Amino acid sequence: MNGEELLSLYQKSNRDFSRANLSQVQIIQAQLENIDLSRSELDWANLSGTNLAGANLTRANLTNARLIKTNLAGANFKSADLAEADFSWANLEKACLIRVDLSNANLSQSFFRDANLSDADLSNANLSRANLAGANFSRANLSGADLTGVDLSGADFSRADLSEANLSNANLTHANFNRADLSGSSLRQSNLQQAMLQGANLRSANLRSAVLAGAVLKDSERGNSSLSTISQLSLSNFQADNKIDFGSANLRGANMQNANLQGASFRFALLFKTNLEKANLENASLIDIYLRGANLRGSNLKNSILSGVNWKGTVMPDGTIHP
Repeated sequence: MNGEELLSLYQKSNRDFSRANLSQVQIIQAQLENIDLSRSELDWANLSGTNLAGANLTRANLTNARLIKTNLAGANFKSADLAEADFSWANLEKACLIRVDLSNANLSQSFFRDANLSDADLSNANLSRANLAGANFSRANLSGADLTGVDLSGADFSRADLSEANLSNANLTHANFNRADLSGSSLRQSNLQQAMLQGANLRSANLRSAVLAGAVLKDSERGNSSLSTISQLSLSNFQADNKIDFGSANLRGANMQNANLQGASFRFALLFKTNLEKANLENASLIDIYLRGANLRGSNLKNSILSGVNWKGTVMPDGTIHP
């Protein structure tokens, strides 16, 4: 079937094109609301500028398809193959993208507000400058994805794989990263205010100049169990307006040089060989922490609570090494 035949049948009130072979079809700037294209072959198709709001595209094959500036609001893509497709500038508000394959897809500047992408594969996808506020990415694979400058406020990334993803300059306020894998990710200059990071893996993540005011990094229901893995992250020049709870966090080898950690709680935290040079720890709670081999040269410990600390080999604020 070619594009002209489909448009002719659609104009005659035919909406069922399920299982159709539309490979490489060219349908540009057409009106195809609520069309049924489930299980259709649409690989290499060009549907740019077309109105497909409410369309049924479940299990459709759209690999390498072009859907630039396409309206897909409320469309159902459940289990569809969208690998390497181009959705730049597309509207996918409230779309269902459960278990879709969007690996290596171009989703830059697209609008995904309140879309459901749970269990989706977005590995190495380009999501730069997209609006993903309120979207559901639970258990999704976003490893290596480009999310620079993206609005992800309130998005759900619980148990998602974001390893090696680029989230620089992203808006992550109130986002849920509980038990997500953020190892090796870049969160430079991102806004993580009030974000939930309970049990998240931030090993070797880069949070330089990130805002973590009010972020939650431990599981309050499990008390002192070590759930947040934040070893080797970079927090150089980090600023925080509110108190941060690093309770039970693994900050082994973390770079927190020049960090403003005033009033922060590190109760039961692991700070082995952590760099806290010139850090502001005024009024911080440092109870039952492991500081062995850490660097506190030039740090401010004024009015901090120090109890049950392992100081062995620690470089003290005056530059001396604790025996």
